[in-house]
Amino acid sequence: MSNVLPFRQNSFELHKQYPALHFPKDGYVFVVAFGRSGSTLTQHLLNSIPGYFIRGENSNTLIHLSRSITAIQNEVNFKQRQEPKRSELSAERPYFGKMVGTSLDPWYGMEDVDVDDYAMSLFDTFVSKVLCPKGAARVLGFKEIRYHNDPRYFPRFLDTIRKYFPHSRFIFQNRDFENVVKSSFWKKMEEGEVRRRWDNFERMTKAYAEGHGSFCYQLRYEDYLQGPEKLAPLFRFLREPFDEKRVKAILDTKLHH
Repeated sequence: MSNVLPFRQNSFELHKQYPALHFPKDGYVFVVAFGRSGSTLTQHLLNSIPGYFIRGENSNTLIHLSRSITAIQNEVNFKQRQEPKRSELSAERPYFGKMVGTSLDPWYGMEDVDVDDYAMSLFDTFVSKVLCPKGAARVLGFKEIRYHNDPRYFPRFLDTIRKYFPHSRFIFQNRDFENVVKSSFWKKMEEGEVRRRWDNFERMTKAYAEGHGSFCYQLRYEDYLQGPEKLAPLFRFLREPFDEKRVKAILDTKLHH
């Protein structure tokens, strides 16, 4: 499974090996948000769509799983023990070929690692044990506000999600800084530090959306303030019917957290 995308064509095998990961027939929606940008309201709105099952925050658990995959994928010693590199090095350095696969190799065992299988097995467990889907869910996902903690890893993280979570889409959500910084959530932090994090989030989400527009949507909390009709493009992005009355009822809900 050196390339997971062609493997996806065999849906029977996918559902058999990774049943939780491939449980939602219409894929995944991830709400990538800045703190106090209205992401809980978005979570509530998405869950009002029939068949949507969008969980709340999980302390960015997924990034730790993703990092372990990236660590293996980027490791030169791992790549050297995979074909065709292994055969090329064995021809150049016969001792290497004799060493790999034996306990004389400092990286003994890495020749048997299938990183795609490892990744999908991890994410299959994440879906079944963290997202814990229930009922007739056809779209799964969650919202998280901790993406700005590592802006350099951000694009690689989302690329990993996109590669292994079938039909995954991202909603990038933020709010005008002047309103964010007034929130009690941020009041214990220096305004300059909040601004730095806010700016990082704006830059990294804008850059990623510009390169991946077909599966990214940029949402502002201020959109909610302009009424239900302002959210019609979000529903077009999700390819879901827009029910203005239902959306209005959601917007009229007062959240206390």
